[in-house]
Amino acid sequence: MNIYITLDYEIYFGENHGTVDKCILYPTSELIRIAEKHDVRFCFFVDCGFILKLDEYRKQFPQLEKDYTAITDQIKYLSHSGHDVQLHIHPHWEDSYYNGERWIIDVRRYKLIDFNEPEIEAIVTKYKKVLTDLTGKEIFTYRAGGWCLQPFRKLKKAFQKNNITVDSSVFRKGFYVSENYSYDFRNAPDKDIYQFEDEPEIENTNGYFTEVPISSIRNSPLFFWKLFLLGRKNPYLHKPLGDGRAMPAPGQRKKMLTQYTDCTVCVDGYNAHLLDRAVRKLKKKKFDNMVVIGHPKALSRYSIQKLEEFVEKNKMKHNFTTYSKMFQKNK
Repeated sequence: MNIYITLDYEIYFGENHGTVDKCILYPTSELIRIAEKHDVRFCFFVDCGFILKLDEYRKQFPQLEKDYTAITDQIKYLSHSGHDVQLHIHPHWEDSYYNGERWIIDVRRYKLIDFNEPEIEAIVTKYKKVLTDLTGKEIFTYRAGGWCLQPFRKLKKAFQKNNITVDSSVFRKGFYVSENYSYDFRNAPDKDIYQFEDEPEIENTNGYFTEVPISSIRNSPLFFWKLFLLGRKNPYLHKPLGDGRAMPAPGQRKKMLTQYTDCTVCVDGYNAHLLDRAVRKLKKKKFDNMVVIGHPKALSRYSIQKLEEFVEKNKMKHNFTTYSKMFQKNK
């Protein structure tokens, strides 16, 4: 089985956005340590809007100059070491700013589709250019911020113009609606790879785009009770390494604690406990691909430990790979 360990490389977007050191740099250095020790490579979806904002303000504020240099140096190291660096867009950075002390993050236009089509094309083009300039490699895979990819037909032209041919945002049966963001993958095919044309949850065998879905798993309320209780009982082991706080997701916690929930296969926190179970489930379905999502900011000491155990156990049984290796797009 091909296993993609994918990380969304970003700070938090709530009022407490956290620091670059604790949300990105340190946890990513732990991922690098695991990768180099076990000779595997991971995939990093980089929040390019944040890099552009750091670049915009760094001459005014020494701390942002330090953050910009550290992040861009780490991205270059990841790319040059063989890790995959691909496109992640949180377009709310278009409306956000730095007030001299902290980022003022405006999420009223959180989804790419909240912009008009010329604006979407401009955003995709300039965000992709950030990564192309940093890595010198072809950028062709996309992950939507907050999984907000629909309606895709509004994004299609911009993606085609920028040669973005692979998406890895969908997870089967995923569904959420709130004021600022939403996604609906309830009708996505039960496949580990497929083609699509106009909407990522609708298979089209002749489609221009390839979907490599994030693997999904169904969790009981008991799992989430354990997650929350462990965080309180042993915060040293289970508290996220990032020092910020996630955006509010109204209704999500109540839903998870009271009913079965379809979730991504994830390496964040206690979710990493489920990696082996997910492999067994996908092998039973005869899938060839497993995509695991994570966020450096949401990793914990426990999840880093579980990820390393998972890699060590499976590196000779399965193929830890990247989109660039599998789709042969690197220059």
